Amino acid sequence: MASMKLVHLFRRYLSIAFTLFQSLISCFFDFPILIKIADSFLSLYFFVFCDLRPVTVDLDDGETTVHFWISGHRRISLPNLVMLHGYGGNSKWQFVHQVSDLSKSFNLFIPDLVFFGKSYSRNLDRSVEIQARSIAGGLKKLGCVEEGGVSVYSISYGGFVAYKMAEMWPEMVEKLVIVSSGVGFTQKQKTAEMKKHGGDCSKILVPKTPMDLRLLIKISMNTGLTFVDWVPDFVLSQFITVMYEKNRQELLELAKNLLEREEELELPVISQKTLIVWGDKDKVFPLEHAYRLQRHLQSSRLEIIKETGHAVNVEAPTTLNNLIISFVLSV
Repeated sequence: MASMKLVHLFRRYLSIAFTLFQSLISCFFDFPILIKIADSFLSLYFFVFCDLRPVTVDLDDGETTVHFWISGHRRISLPNLVMLHGYGGNSKWQFVHQVSDLSKSFNLFIPDLVFFGKSYSRNLDRSVEIQARSIAGGLKKLGCVEEGGVSVYSISYGGFVAYKMAEMWPEMVEKLVIVSSGVGFTQKQKTAEMKKHGGDCSKILVPKTPMDLRLLIKISMNTGLTFVDWVPDFVLSQFITVMYEKNRQELLELAKNLLEREEELELPVISQKTLIVWGDKDKVFPLEHAYRLQRHLQSSRLEIIKETGHAVNVEAPTTLNNLIISFVLSV
């Protein structure tokens, strides 16, 4: 009799332990703990190894909040460089391969564009102009404009914002680096490029499933990140949760505004010296557009990186850094 009670008691505790284990595993897979830990390590890397500090700037009486990573100790002998990211996560994930080297040559100002990362706005405007005004307003509040202007390095979606900043505030933007950006694309051209990849911008730019994220990476990369096919779906789902779910609707509206708006008949010609950098295997914005943009901007030069796709910042960060440093420092 005693042995039977002992067996029942053991089964009961075993059942409880198994239930707790199931709950723990479920929490591990459902809650984006892995990506949050990775994101925290990126913050630590920016802080400790790159001497960057997180700063939040409120604009328009708190209507808009822009989060920056800025150099902790600004050196008057170094120029100011603003880094504008594209779709595909916040600024940390997109510039992690570049900030260490660039922080040695520049005072860095790295914002999360509005609705990315920790930046947000109650403004209903989803245009490139509101992004440009938010970044420019943040830079003015941080005092870097008073120090003699800035150079702006931008990639993909960030290129649209940087170009608008250079157009609206020529006294602020001294030099411009545009990497893999469809600046000047007509609505017809945008639609044609999207159709090549299925035509649904929501799945491409703002992925909802692991399959969508794999497609985004496949389109953006030429050779790198082939291991993503082996990454478990639950890890990719956690990345999507952390990077896209909080402001999913706003990100979709930004993409729709960018892709569906009809650009001006003639792209304004900016006066700043401009470096255009392109991967020769870019599947998002074909190389022919780089040549077109160079012809449009007389004060520009084009650098083509071989065997590289759209995500030049990931596939060729060292080459890109060297081009940025030599161009901005006029070496």
